[in-house]
Amino acid sequence: MRDLVGRTVLLRDSRLWLLLLCALHAVVHQAGFHAVWLDPDQLVVADQAAWMARGEFHEPFFYGQAYLLPFEAYLAVPAVWLGLDPLAAVKAVAALSFYLPWVLTTWWLGRERPWAALGVTALFFALPLEYTLAAALPRGFITGIALAWLGLAMLLRPVAPSAGAQIGWAALVGFCTGSYMSNVLMLPALVFLPDRRRWLLAGAGLLLGYALFKALGLFYVWHPDHVVHRFPDLFFRPGYLLGNLQNPDVVVALGGLLLLGLGAGALVLRAERRDPASLAGPDGWRWALGAVGLLLLIALMVGNNKFAEYNAGSPFFSLYRMMLPLPLLALLVIARWAPTGMTWRVPLWGGLALMVALVGVQLGRFVVGKDGFIDAATTLEPVTRDKVRRVCKRLAQDWRRSGEPYLVLGGRDDVLAYGCHALYGVPVVQSDYERRTWLRRRFERDAAR
Repeated sequence: MRDLVGRTVLLRDSRLWLLLLCALHAVVHQAGFHAVWLDPDQLVVADQAAWMARGEFHEPFFYGQAYLLPFEAYLAVPAVWLGLDPLAAVKAVAALSFYLPWVLTTWWLGRERPWAALGVTALFFALPLEYTLAAALPRGFITGIALAWLGLAMLLRPVAPSAGAQIGWAALVGFCTGSYMSNVLMLPALVFLPDRRRWLLAGAGLLLGYALFKALGLFYVWHPDHVVHRFPDLFFRPGYLLGNLQNPDVVVALGGLLLLGLGAGALVLRAERRDPASLAGPDGWRWALGAVGLLLLIALMVGNNKFAEYNAGSPFFSLYRMMLPLPLLALLVIARWAPTGMTWRVPLWGGLALMVALVGVQLGRFVVGKDGFIDAATTLEPVTRDKVRRVCKRLAQDWRRSGEPYLVLGGRDDVLAYGCHALYGVPVVQSDYERRTWLRRRFERDAAR
């Protein structure tokens, strides 16, 4: 009996070991990839964080882009105030947003439902490396996804928050969904709200949040001169759906993520001695409605014109960016299952061995395949932080010798235009496709004083 109690305590405390594995994953991936490589879109976000830290809020969305909020830039401002450079600050916010749903779910489940926590962690470490590298890039979407997930997790708590809190959490979800539409892939979890009142409150909050997001977009209606890159007109066509489903990259990515979510659920189902027939009990209609809703949303996502615009081999503009919320839907579903009180007796060290094996596969793929990901063709060509520093240092010397209020780059070079200004304070603008439409006027006005 004492041995059984001891093993149970160890199993419940194993969430600490699982979190240590997540920490190892973070150190390797951040230090070995994200701290070294960057791309133009990340530097746009970093440049916004730099301006915001100085108290200047020129546009609510990405500069010159009338959609997708730069959540990382907003949240990175305190870190910039504390002395962190803007690029490191937005990368830190993106990384924390990436790990937040996984760590929180593991921690919430670890004390009373250790095997559910193990299933969640197994799902994380079984994710393709293409997913984990693409997810943590600071482009606005990963932080918006994490905030939407948090709102849904709070809505689905067994003990209902106050009516105002429910509307507030749902409004956060609606606001983030307006910014990044792939968040709709998590919305089928709402079928598990227990009663009509909570459904109505959640629906009201979602509409409120989406309306707030659209209201924010009125800035560009009133300031059309700021718009450089418009949101594409989305439309669905069966031909797009059939064509994309014939693409092996789409099938592998989409099918793989769905199978991983089902596998994690099956692990929890078996480990907690849950009767599969219970899924077809009084709440069976919820499972059916959620599954149908998810399949419909996936079909709409895969069958629109935007979905085809990707470079599947590169994490810098990856197919996986369109599917980031899918595994987080699995987290929401696993976390809302009530514990049975009966656990499948598997040795603790067997579970930890599984985690170590999955981590080993992840790290092995990272070490062996990292160069291939960097060399893959992409519309957003990656560059090292060191190269940006060297080139910006040279541009800074040219600018000082010129005596001009700013340095003009002929053509388009997003990396230097945004990177040199954000990281090293060199006032650089480009002659083509300059997103910061207000910046040239700003430099000219300052020079005239």
